[in-house]
Amino acid sequence: MLTVLVLVGIAYSIYKFFIYPVYKSPLSTIPAAHITASWSPLWILWIRYTRVEVQTIHKAHLKHGPIVRLGPSELSVNCVDGGLRTIYAGGFEKPYFYDIFENYGLIVGSLPCMFSIKESKPHSIRKRMISNVYSKTVVQSSKDTYELTRSILYDRLLPLLASAAATRSVVEVHALNFATTMDFASSYIFGMGNDSNFIRDVEMRAKYLSWHLKRADHSFWFLEMPRLTWIIQSIGIRLIPKWVEVANAELEAFTLALCKRAGQSLQNDATPYAEKEQRTHPVVYAQLAESLKRSSMKTEDGVQQQQQQAPENMELHIASELHDHVIAGMDTSAVTLTYLLWEMSRNPDVQYELRKELRTLSPTLVMENAPAMPSARLIDSLPLLHSIVMETLRQHSAIPGPQPRLTPSTPTSLAGSPPLPGGIRVSAQPYSLHRNEQVFGKTEVWNPKRWFHASAKDREEMMRWFWAFGSGGRMCIGSNFAMQELKYVTAAIYSNFTTAIIDDTGIEQVDGYMAGPKGEQLQLQFTRLEPEEREEKDRFIPPLRA
Repeated sequence: MLTVLVLVGIAYSIYKFFIYPVYKSPLSTIPAAHITASWSPLWILWIRYTRVEVQTIHKAHLKHGPIVRLGPSELSVNCVDGGLRTIYAGGFEKPYFYDIFENYGLIVGSLPCMFSIKESKPHSIRKRMISNVYSKTVVQSSKDTYELTRSILYDRLLPLLASAAATRSVVEVHALNFATTMDFASSYIFGMGNDSNFIRDVEMRAKYLSWHLKRADHSFWFLEMPRLTWIIQSIGIRLIPKWVEVANAELEAFTLALCKRAGQSLQNDATPYAEKEQRTHPVVYAQLAESLKRSSMKTEDGVQQQQQQAPENMELHIASELHDHVIAGMDTSAVTLTYLLWEMSRNPDVQYELRKELRTLSPTLVMENAPAMPSARLIDSLPLLHSIVMETLRQHSAIPGPQPRLTPSTPTSLAGSPPLPGGIRVSAQPYSLHRNEQVFGKTEVWNPKRWFHASAKDREEMMRWFWAFGSGGRMCIGSNFAMQELKYVTAAIYSNFTTAIIDDTGIEQVDGYMAGPKGEQLQLQFTRLEPEEREEKDRFIPPLRA
């Protein structure tokens, strides 16, 4: 009898784990990226562990078409109709993958932020609390945004670059870009005067980046197997070094300190910086704090009841949300700015053409015009500047990898597939979407003119495939702020300087969810344009070699 039961168990296991997924599953007709992908998840897990996921998936799509099978219950799509529009505009929920983006705890017991919330309804509730302060209308018309931009450019960034140009010093711009984007993000979120001030505070910047960047090599376990990782670590077996937890705690403590300063500034209008330092309202902090306070009033049977929360719990909920805003706002824009400066430095003719366009601004962004600065709407109206930013986002997406979702319980077809059952992990990745040569032409060439000279029809089609900020209800909430920040910084730099490459060793992008340069550095020479040079063709001074 026991032998029969064992044989039945073996037969059932063979059917469930091999015959069904390979031959009977609705996914069985979809081409597999690897010979084992139909019946085992180990191949795709190994691809992710060894950090070659983005390129591997892209090659699979080139070989097999718009939909490929990555595992027994996982698919990747690379199309708009039947792909992006179905998944990301169709309310597909997020999987456990996003647990890593919760904060102030180790997965179990940590606090969610909008990006980590898996269900659509609570995500929409949180999004409504703060989406208005990130709208294009508010960002462009905000006096606070204008003032913090003017102060960061004229008082911090441009003087630093001018000093380097005067002494012919080489500038390591990748770390500086992190400082710049962190100052922008933290100033808007917490108010200038409560911000990071990383452009000036080099020592604190170095500590922060050390904590932040060294975590990247250890994200696999929490991304792909968060619960198992937590269970294993809870019994004393460490899959992730202790110092990663320490680094996370330091980063979270830094954000919590900014929250406390923003809260105090709202109460007593105090600033920790000198009086001459420009101060602005903590726009996002104030909006979120007020919204969470109002949300504690819940209606039950038509009667509003106050749901009491401990002050420290509310404080940590605010900090968890804003920690995600700070990290995302700093990371993605810094990487984009690094590749924008790299491409511009490789293309002096584009620098010259942009400078001609920048001279049409009134006032221009030359340092001598400080504190006068063109409006955000004027900056946004420059077509070549816009094309440069868009092309950099296309070719060098800061987040090029898959954005996973789960199929709903109602059977759904993707890219011509049979109806799929619920719970299948599906995703698209910007890297592949942005390399559709039928839409973009020669995709491996950085060419801003593809946007600048495109017909209305071609531009519309490119925008359908452009996915640097995602799409649908979970599209990046800070995209308008990021675009404005990138345009202002680019315009300010090339209104005053030319740039040339000194050392771009390791400029190739990392293959991963977040994709900065492998060498984590880019050294440029900045050459100051004298007033009379701005009215004639740029004369490039040969850079000094390090």
